[in-house]
Amino acid sequence: MNSLGMRVTGTIIIGVGWLAFIVLYLAFFATDFSFWQKLAVFIASGAITAGIVALMWIRWAIKW
Repeated sequence: MNSLGMRVTGTIIIGVGWLAFIVLYLAFFATDFSFWQKLAVFIASGAITAGIVALMWIRWAIKW
């Protein structure tokens, strides 16, 4: 990913993928989890997603 457009596209794809993961996971795989366990999965996966996107943009920002 060298261009700005590719990074924007990557960010959008990662965001949509994360939302799809959350919806599918919470709807089908976490039926026996408590509210707090579901919240923990939501926060942890959001932090991982944000970290991936941040690393992608930081690498671009350092080049400029």
